[in-house]
Amino acid sequence: MAGVPVLVVVSGMGMSEAAICASEVIRLFDPCGVIGFGTAGALSETWAIGKSALVSSAAAYQPPRLLPLPAQNPPRPTLSEARSDKEWLKVGQEQLHLPAVKVGSANEPVTNAFLARHLATVYGFDWVDCESHSVLDVAARHGVRAAGFRTVSDHCGPETTEPFEDNARRALRDAARWLEKFVGALYEAQLLGPRT
Repeated sequence: MAGVPVLVVVSGMGMSEAAICASEVIRLFDPCGVIGFGTAGALSETWAIGKSALVSSAAAYQPPRLLPLPAQNPPRPTLSEARSDKEWLKVGQEQLHLPAVKVGSANEPVTNAFLARHLATVYGFDWVDCESHSVLDVAARHGVRAAGFRTVSDHCGPETTEPFEDNARRALRDAARWLEKFVGALYEAQLLGPRT
């Protein structure tokens, strides 16, 4: 990919699977960086299916068992946050004009429109997924550069599951082209070596 050796590893869906996969990749291969790549659900229909973006930050959240009534200024719960590498993020935004999004990560997809609104309003998330936080968090703990790169596969709500697989396949094909450009831009910016 763009003249750069790349190892592609499929972790499967879920926070623990992503964390184990990222840990093992770093332990076995000592990479100069990790890109957590996959799909996400958009919390607003203003994001088109197939839109790709970099993850500025990902936060692990616990889905509430009961949704509270909407408040004027709801308190923002404490979260475990992980961030993409600032230099990598800057390259993607400036060179490729990719947007940066805030992602919420949990072990289950959001198929409830009320929960989608709650996550957008209270936490300030743009998108949700099941892996971004784990990958970024593990990389940070090992001192390895990392970025999240996601593509919208669905709009969170009750009809999420029906078109997901078809949308995800189409979205990931387009996203793979953007990912190749991103790796090339990082290479040209000389950011694919160890941190100095």
